[in-house]
Amino acid sequence: MSRNISSRMPFPASRWSATILAVLALSFLLPAIFDKVGGSGGDEPLLFYSPLLEAFIYQESLGGHQFLYRDEQGREYSREEFEDQLPFVYFRNLERRNLLPMTIAGQTFDAQAIAADRQGLEIRARHLRGHHPRINLYPLFNIDPAVAMMRFPVEMFRFTDAAMEFLNADENRLDHGLTETFTTVLQDLGFSFPATVIGGRATNLKPFDDGYFIRDAAGRIFHVKRILNQPEVVATGIDPSLDVLDIIVNENERREFHGVIITRQGEAFLISWEDYRLIPLPVDGYDPSRMDLKLLIDPLYRTVTVSSKDAVFGTVTNRAYAPLHRFELPLRDFSPSWLLGMRAFLLPVELHLENPWRGQAAPHIQLGGLWSIAGILTALAVLVVIRRARTKTLPSLAELAPVALTGVIGLLAVLFLQPGHRGS
Repeated sequence: MSRNISSRMPFPASRWSATILAVLALSFLLPAIFDKVGGSGGDEPLLFYSPLLEAFIYQESLGGHQFLYRDEQGREYSREEFEDQLPFVYFRNLERRNLLPMTIAGQTFDAQAIAADRQGLEIRARHLRGHHPRINLYPLFNIDPAVAMMRFPVEMFRFTDAAMEFLNADENRLDHGLTETFTTVLQDLGFSFPATVIGGRATNLKPFDDGYFIRDAAGRIFHVKRILNQPEVVATGIDPSLDVLDIIVNENERREFHGVIITRQGEAFLISWEDYRLIPLPVDGYDPSRMDLKLLIDPLYRTVTVSSKDAVFGTVTNRAYAPLHRFELPLRDFSPSWLLGMRAFLLPVELHLENPWRGQAAPHIQLGGLWSIAGILTALAVLVVIRRARTKTLPSLAELAPVALTGVIGLLAVLFLQPGHRGS
């Protein structure tokens, strides 16, 4: 039996390769199995500003559909009490309980008034330009004011060094008419080809189409729409010196702003609806490469939250976006300490293929804590004992190295691939 198994891996290189592959596979699979069995730390907390408390209030996940509700002073609430403090968020529930209309800050609000003045916008780092794969072909909806339904267009556009090209997706050919029409209008307005940033929503699941915001090679931003098959292009006058990372368009019936400009330096600006004036959002410390941004608008306040891997930062402003109050909620892992210690003990190294801030595969290694050292030493001791018991010899370097680097993971790989282990 021993000779048979050894004959499958006659070369040291094959043994090394098999061990490395086994360690990589176990480093990926075992953490997922551990989380499935032991449970993970839960989801990101939800942070809101309560107009009744005039303070932040939040929901933290304990895992297993269990939640904790607190305000920034540490007072705990039941779920119903939590919802009662957020009448602009859970107004439908309050309506069913006949608690509306409600008077807040001297103003009375019913369900219709609240619904008409609410808006939410979430910008995840993984969805920003350059953070996920994107095909540079965009549909430009042909707006017909007389037609309610928004039909998905056959033509897709792209930018070259000299033109805004339209391709007929059904026939896979260049549409010379639309290409010349839109390119000429852009040239007349001084557009410098090619485009460097293109922001728009390529879906007809929205209340209306607001076209695309397109930044040219000189930094100028143009608003481009297609109405009755004709171009409607506006040179917005937005500061061309902005180092724009992405432009997120957000069509909403409130029509307060067109969308948000995100810069590489972590600034965020709303593009006002009427005149393309930029409204800065209070996002101190925002890093678009590894943080998510949310804006929640209600009839009285605007709440901006920025989420990192360590904390959620909330800033509430008045209707003019002047900051009123800021609160930081550190992220906590509610898993039992013994479970966290066991995880570090058993899994000194974890292989993850996804990055929460990227929309494509991003393999990376995560190291365990101090308990990992104890886990590695224990795994080495177990390896020596097993080797001595089986062959009366000490482990070789090829056996010690993976265990010394990855603890229990390497031990399992070595024992599984050890020649003759089945016959022992």
